[in-house]
Amino acid sequence: MKAHFLLTTLLLAASTVHAAPLVISGTARDGSHKNAPLAGETVQLIRPGDNGTRALIATTRTDAAGKFGFPAREYDPRDLLMANIAHQGYDYSTVAYDGGQKLKQVGINVNSGKVEMVTFDTTTQPNAAKLDFQVHHLAIKSTPTGLHCIERIVVENLSNQTFLGFGPRRISVLLNVPDIAKNVQLDPKIQGKMLKTKDGWGVSMPITPLAYNTQNAIIFSYDVEWPSRLPWAKTVDLSREVGYPTKFFFVARETGDKEIKVDAPILGPEGPQQLPVNGKTETRLVNSIGAPMAGGPTALKAGQTLDIKISRPVSNLFWGFAGLVGAMCLFLPVALLKPKGAERSRGQSVSSHTSARGGENGDFVPLNGFAVAPTLSSSSRDLVQRIADLDDAFEASKIDEATYRSQRAAWKKQLIDSLASLPGEH
Repeated sequence: MKAHFLLTTLLLAASTVHAAPLVISGTARDGSHKNAPLAGETVQLIRPGDNGTRALIATTRTDAAGKFGFPAREYDPRDLLMANIAHQGYDYSTVAYDGGQKLKQVGINVNSGKVEMVTFDTTTQPNAAKLDFQVHHLAIKSTPTGLHCIERIVVENLSNQTFLGFGPRRISVLLNVPDIAKNVQLDPKIQGKMLKTKDGWGVSMPITPLAYNTQNAIIFSYDVEWPSRLPWAKTVDLSREVGYPTKFFFVARETGDKEIKVDAPILGPEGPQQLPVNGKTETRLVNSIGAPMAGGPTALKAGQTLDIKISRPVSNLFWGFAGLVGAMCLFLPVALLKPKGAERSRGQSVSSHTSARGGENGDFVPLNGFAVAPTLSSSSRDLVQRIADLDDAFEASKIDEATYRSQRAAWKKQLIDSLASLPGEH
């Protein structure tokens, strides 16, 4: 009986603790004016949702000392809520409630009774915000038709104003995207947009001051195609003029993309490095210059030419196969010729085929097989390309050996049959 009573008491106590109303409160300061109290500003309590949606939970205002508080209420223990102040055209947000302790799992503690907020004045004047370009990262990945590229630029705003961009379209940073780039897109996680300009591309996105403690990263992607489907024409030029002084620039690719070659004389030799990728550390093959250090020296100057050429060398299997095809093109016509005795049995002479004026047999097929080079049909050329691509895929470990050998044997037989049907002597 006592045990039952004790258990009931504990359950009621736990229920009471769970249901206790919570007051979310804090202080807002003006980062552009020596962190002075931000008085009379509207503060919103927001629940962020999928695809950038936001649900408004409550609203309050700061007092003369910059303090604010939301009325006591019960919150869903799974909620992650944000306090938000819209100030001069930009929303400044911070976490106000971490019911599910999601942030605590990664070492971030949220005190809902002492929420600290800071806002900054905004500007559209390029010279008012001093931008410091820390890192420029070019990631490349081979595709069946070329390369998929992702560029990530980390920018620090050393001023005490949020830069909203200049001009009628609010362009924050001009980008030197290669002319051959296709499908240029801004990363969907970035709050901004890519804009085509008369000289290339630009990105429109707010760049907050370093004191806001939020990293400003410009991330965009594009595709480039090899200049031809021919196996030996696999080089693209990603060279560019450096737009801004940059402290650290590097080109990186996955370790499995070994068939790709990076030719960039200014950058250092290729080597494996540990890089943060999607929240975890992975090894990449890197060519780099400079170092990502705050206050460090400039590695690339504005206006400097940075040569970067990416190529995929022709597979040794292809050259071996090409030699085989060449030999077959030269010697197969000889094997297809009929014996001279058969010609004589029809009362024909060799001289009648080699008449200077051609006579009735002007369109002759040379008996030695070398006077006229055989021409590959379109189907034969297509088979040669297919086999070359298959060899590249196998060397890059993109298909298993059984599939590779089976498919190669089938296409090789088709090619031999195609070559055997070259026009012979009739």
